Formats: sequence, C-alpha cells, structure tokens
Amino acid sequence: MNRSNQPSQNGMDNQPIRSIEQIRAYLTDVFGNTDDLAVVSVRIGEDIGLLCYLETMTSVPFIMDHIVKPLSHRNKGEHESSSESLLQGLMVQYFGGLSCELIGDLKELAHKMAAGYAGLALDGASSILMLDVKKMDNRSVAEPTSQAVVRGPKDGFTESADTNMSLIRRRLINEKLRFEKYIVGAKSFTPVYLTYLEGGVESKVLDRIRKRLQQNEMSSVMDSGNLEELLRPKGFSLFPTVYSSERPDAVCCSIMEAKAAIIVNGSPFVLVVPAVMNDFFKSPEDHYQWFAFGTFTRLLRYLAFFFSLLAPAIYIAITTFHAELIPTVLLTSIVAQREGIPFPAVIEILLMEITFEILREAGTRMPRVVGQTISIVGALVLGEAAVQAGIVSSINVIVVSLTAISGFAVPIYSFGTNVRLLRFGFIFLAGLLGLYGVILGSAFLLIHMVRLQSFGVVYLSPFVPFRASNQKDAIMVLQTPLPDEGIGGERHE
Repeated sequence: MNRSNQPSQNGMDNQPIRSIEQIRAYLTDVFGNTDDLAVVSVRIGEDIGLLCYLETMTSVPFIMDHIVKPLSHRNKGEHESSSESLLQGLMVQYFGGLSCELIGDLKELAHKMAAGYAGLALDGASSILMLDVKKMDNRSVAEPTSQAVVRGPKDGFTESADTNMSLIRRRLINEKLRFEKYIVGAKSFTPVYLTYLEGGVESKVLDRIRKRLQQNEMSSVMDSGNLEELLRPKGFSLFPTVYSSERPDAVCCSIMEAKAAIIVNGSPFVLVVPAVMNDFFKSPEDHYQWFAFGTFTRLLRYLAFFFSLLAPAIYIAITTFHAELIPTVLLTSIVAQREGIPFPAVIEILLMEITFEILREAGTRMPRVVGQTISIVGALVLGEAAVQAGIVSSINVIVVSLTAISGFAVPIYSFGTNVRLLRFGFIFLAGLLGLYGVILGSAFLLIHMVRLQSFGVVYLSPFVPFRASNQKDAIMVLQTPLPDEGIGGERHE
C-alpha cells in the first residue's frame, strides 16, 4: 500500500507525454547539469526509443544486459499497431521478471528515476515504461551496537528498509503481517513503512499513526530520530514516548504485543509505538534465560534508574539540610573528608556531573580506538587529582561514579538521556529546599507521567490503572508454556 504526498516541483509537472524530445527537455530542466543523468537512444527492432536513468542509483551493467541487449535483438519483422501497444508488449515479452509499470505524466517520471528506476519511452506513446533497476550499496547485517546481549540473536537492522522488512518477515512468519508504505519529507521523499499485525493493533491507534505520517510536515527525514519528533505527543514531554531499537527480535516482540513498528529507509533504528515506560526497562535477553534471573535483572534496572535519578539530590539534601538523618560514624567520616573543601555539596556535585558529561561526550565523538581509553583515563586522573587538590571530597566522587554507572543499566539509550537531564533538576531542587525539594520534584514528575500518553495509551501502564490481570511480564519475566503440556511435551491428564 503506497501513500505518498509529493508536492509539485515546478510548473512543468503533470504534463501529458507527447514526444521523446519533450521528455529529454523536461529531464534536462529538472535534473539540470548533473553528471549522473543518462538519457540515451536505444534501438527496439526498427524503432528508436529513449532510455533515461541516473547512473548513481541504478546498475548500469544490469541495464545493458537485461534491457538494452534484449531490445536490440528484437525481431525486426515484429510490428505493433501503435507505440502504446508496443510498450505493453515489451513489458510482457521482455521484462516479465522485473518490477515494471506504465506511468502517464512527467512528474512521476522524475520521482521514479530518483528512486532508482529506468524509463523507456517511445515517440507517439502517451506512457513511459518504468523498470526497477536500482542498485543500493548496503551495509551487511551485523551485531547491534546499542543493545548488546550475552545470549540471543546477534543480527541487527541496517540502513536498508528492504533488509529490515526481511529480518522482521523471517521471524514473524505470519500472513497477517502488513507493511504500509508512506513518503515522508517534502524535499527528501523518504520511504517509511508502517508495520503491524492485522487485527492486533487497535484501529484508533493505527489511524493516529497514519494521520501523523500523512501530515508530511517535515522537509527532510535523514534518520528515524527525525520522525520520532513527529510522533511525539503535542506539548512538552520529559520522557520518550517512542521506542527505538536496532534488534529485530525486540521489534517482533513488540509487534506481537499489539504495537506498530515504523521502518525508515536509511536508518538502522526501527521505531515502535505506542511505547510506555515499562518498555524501556525490558531486554529481549530477559526471556532467553531462567525466569528468576530475568526478573532479578529487570528489578535491578528499576533500582538503577531511581539511583541514577535521585542519588546526587538525596546526598546534597541530607549533607546540607538533614545531617541528623546520617549515622554518627558515617557523618564523622563525611565531615572529615569535606574538611578544607571550598565549595558546598551542591557545587561539588555539579562540577563532577558536568565534568563527567564532558568526558562522556568527548569519548563518544573521538575515534573508537582512543575514545574509551580517554574517557576512562580522564575520569580516573581528573577524579583523583580533584580529590588530592581539595576541590571535591572522596564521597562526592563515589556518588557521581555510582550514579553514572547506574545510568547505563537502562537498556535504551534515549531513556537514559532524559534521566541525565532530570537529574540536574533534582540537584537544583535539593540544593534549594533539601528533601522537601526532592519530594516536591518527585510529586510533579509522577503527575506528569500519569498524564502522559503515547497514542492514547497511559505512559505508566500496566501499573496505572492497576489491574492484576495486566501485570503479566510487567515486572516478573514469565515464560508461558503450551497449555496442558509438561516437561518434554508430555500431556497431563
């Protein structure tokens, strides 16, 4: 199913096709003096046709072997009543194995050529035969880089939408699997595919997704991250409401859970909507291991999330405003470490947090060979030097380090990024109001999460509203066996 909203390029669009010279003039006007445009004359028996294509988007050897050569060997004694019937005969006789179609206006000719098609035209014919001969140099399927697992499939999505659809289709061998094509981007005309199981996703959710994709409000889509902004709910959101993944198994699991996936050509990340908070704490590996250990690791991720979000703020609040909550021995140790430190606890934490963010960004942008080394060595050297210089205390370095490590426990990178921003907000609240500020910020955050929705689904579901029947696989990792089957497939009477 192809739904495209493509604006006109210039006043020459939608012209009826009259002659080869008109086509040649139109292509010269639209594509200009680009070097990869090929508009050549070809012999079709006793007739002369026009073959046009972009060399950078097509396979020239394939065109010569499967189009030019068969046409040149056409029997000169064969004649058709008209040029139109000749094109239809060529489509059936010579190009039956290729994806081809007849089009009737010049605007569609330019779009098809830009997508990797070759056009074959004849004088006197009101249609052009478009042949799919695109050549795409794609990256081979490799292991995902952002969602690594110890046990589980090692294949990941690539930048080719065709490859990504194939990876999903191979796992979901289901006749109800659907791929709907959309063209998004007023200038880039990027192919986008909506993927779902027919009858699985609610029709209201699908209609909302289709409406967003058909709006075509963006000028260009270079990655699924551009489209993610289009799919976000209106207004300010502190949490991601669109799940993105490089793993075909994770996306297939989401599709089977009555969700829809969105594949963007040119991006190795596939989007899944609607997405709730619980989705960002799940890993496909949870179901590939013993259920007890999978449940334990999932609980550990929740604990790491709260520690990464609130640990620096609670440390500031207790040491600055509520020292009486700290045991005496520990308080004595903290006071001894902070002796001679010229900054209050909130400034200490901010200095270390900002320093760590700079190191993380530098390590990400530097070449891989030296990036991780620089990050680790820089953190160790700077942390030790700051403690020895009396700028920060040792307990401060410990809190910031554990906070940063906890932030990496969340499987989805985009969710951890939002936590990093929220952490600074809690630090400022704790520095101003102590624990009261932390409690106040937590209350506002909880209210925001309760009100937040992703395509009509409450963000905190299945916890809010709470129903015992909806808690399957929410916290505990449940492996559902086949009914009435025991170990080894034996049935129990």
